[in-house]
Amino acid sequence: MTMFDANYAGESEANQKASAKTILVNGKRYPVTSEPDTPLLFVLRDEIGLTGTKYGCGEGQCGACTVVVNGVARRSCLTPLADAFGKSITTIEGLERDGNLHPVQAAFIQADAFQCAYCTSGMIMSSVALLEKNPNPSDGEIVAGLQGNICRCGAHPRIVDAVRIAAKGAKKQSAASATVVPVLRTSARTTEVATLYSANAAQARGTSEGAL
Repeated sequence: MTMFDANYAGESEANQKASAKTILVNGKRYPVTSEPDTPLLFVLRDEIGLTGTKYGCGEGQCGACTVVVNGVARRSCLTPLADAFGKSITTIEGLERDGNLHPVQAAFIQADAFQCAYCTSGMIMSSVALLEKNPNPSDGEIVAGLQGNICRCGAHPRIVDAVRIAAKGAKKQSAASATVVPVLRTSARTTEVATLYSANAAQARGTSEGAL
């Protein structure tokens, strides 16, 4: 028969709190007690309660779990908690400011760049990281930058256009929508973007096979 020792329980809880570390997420520090090898995705969702970051494949292949760590897009399902200590993490919840959407978020709405929207938070976070490095990317550079993000609904042409709209800046988004969004409905535009994705995917496979 196991005896419950209230004093021991109190000491255990105190020790747990004492051993808790903090991570910086969206400008706020959160205490975390998960093991260092716990994927950051589960810490964000289960321990901190930020559920905008999605679980997709669990293998870093779909991009649904993408967050930005020190300015770099990272797959949180493959990033251990230990790698997050001492770094600045941004999730989809941290983009809006004072009720105003981030330009990339606004552009995704403007270009109707989603359908089921399960991939959208990861797409947006990868786009934010891309534009931080390259404020004026070409379509090919956008496709390359988002190559690790999968949209199962096939909204890739609209996603590429959303990133282009965001790159033009908030002041130009309204003017851009009148000319960009109708282009999304043309088969030529869809084929062009699909070709870019196929070419990048083939190149990625070749690089991967060559590394084996």
